[in-house]
Amino acid sequence: MAGDESGRRTRALILWSGIGLLLILALVAAFAAVERTYYSASGFVTGYVQSLAAHDVASALAMPGAAPSSTALKDAGLPADASHELLRADLLPRIADIAVTADRTLASGAHSVTVRATSDGHPVTATFTVEQAGSVLGVLPLWRFATTPLTVAHVTVAHAQDFTIASHSVSPRAAAPDQPATAFSVAADYLMFAPGRYELGHTSRYLDAAPVVVLATPARTVETTVDAEPTSAFTDAVQKQLNDFLDQCATQQVLQPAGCPFGVEIDDRVQGVPTWTMVTYPAVHLTAGQTAWTMDQAGGVAHLSVTVQSLFDGTVDQRESDEKFVVSLTSVVIRSDGSLDIVVGQ
Repeated sequence: MAGDESGRRTRALILWSGIGLLLILALVAAFAAVERTYYSASGFVTGYVQSLAAHDVASALAMPGAAPSSTALKDAGLPADASHELLRADLLPRIADIAVTADRTLASGAHSVTVRATSDGHPVTATFTVEQAGSVLGVLPLWRFATTPLTVAHVTVAHAQDFTIASHSVSPRAAAPDQPATAFSVAADYLMFAPGRYELGHTSRYLDAAPVVVLATPARTVETTVDAEPTSAFTDAVQKQLNDFLDQCATQQVLQPAGCPFGVEIDDRVQGVPTWTMVTYPAVHLTAGQTAWTMDQAGGVAHLSVTVQSLFDGTVDQRESDEKFVVSLTSVVIRSDGSLDIVVGQ
C-alpha cells in the first residue's frame, strides 16, 4: 500500500512538473512574441508603416525620431526648411501587404530594417535605420528612428504655377515664396511619408502635364519635374487672339499697316485707299521659352487691293496681290485671371 501511495505521488509530481514546464514554455513563447511584435526593431518599423496604412498621421509622427525636426533633417543631409504641406492623411496612398524582408544589425548597434508593401497596388520598398532608446524593466528594448523616416521631394513645376497630388492642387510659391513673381517655372521642397508611390501632375484649362511618379525613400531627396504643356484650348485661344490682331491690321487702309507683320512698298502713285483682307492665318505652335511661351516664325498671306497709276506712262491699273508674311510670338503669358498677354514679333 505504501508503494502504491508513493507511486501516485510521483506520478502527480511528474504531471504537475510537466504542466509547470508547459506554462513556463508558453510564457517564454508569449514573451518572445510580444518582444518580436512590439519591442523589436522590426516590430517598431512595422508599427510605423501600419500607422501610415491606417492614415493615422498623428500616431506615425509621434513615434520616437519620426517628427521632422530641423536637426534630424540636417543630420540626414536633407533641406531643413522643407514644407510639411504634404504630410497629410488625405494625400497618403493605400498601403497594404506590409512585410519585413530584412533586419540587419549594423556595426554601430543600430538596425537596418527593410519593409516591403504595396502602395495603391504597386510594390514599394523602404529601408529604415532604428536604434535602441532605452528599455522597459531593463528587459524589453525601446526603439527610435536613428535617421528620419521621411523623404524630401524637390518638385519643379515647369511652365506652370502649381501641381496636383491625389486630386489636390499645391502651389510651390506657398512653400518657397521668395521666387520671382514672373517666374515661368517654380519649385519647392516637400516632406513626404515613405514607403509610398505618389503621382504628381498638372491639369488646367490651358496646360496639362503627364503624371510623374515619386517613389518615397527614407532620408533621401527625390528630384521630380512636372512638365506642363499647352492644351488645344490654349493653342486655340492664342490662335484667336493672333487672328484678331491680324484682322485689326487689315483694317488699316495703308500700304504698310503700323505695328503689323505685313505691308508692301509701291513706287507708282496710289489712287484711293488700299484695302487688306486676310487669306491665310499663321498656324500657332507654342513652345516653352526661358520666361514665357513662344512661337517661332510662321507664315501667312494677306491680300492687297489697290489702284495704282504708273509714273512712267500714266496708265492706271487695279492691283490685286497676295502678300506673304511671317510672324512670331515672342511672349505668351497666362495671367492670374486666366487672360492671355501676347507680344507679337515680326
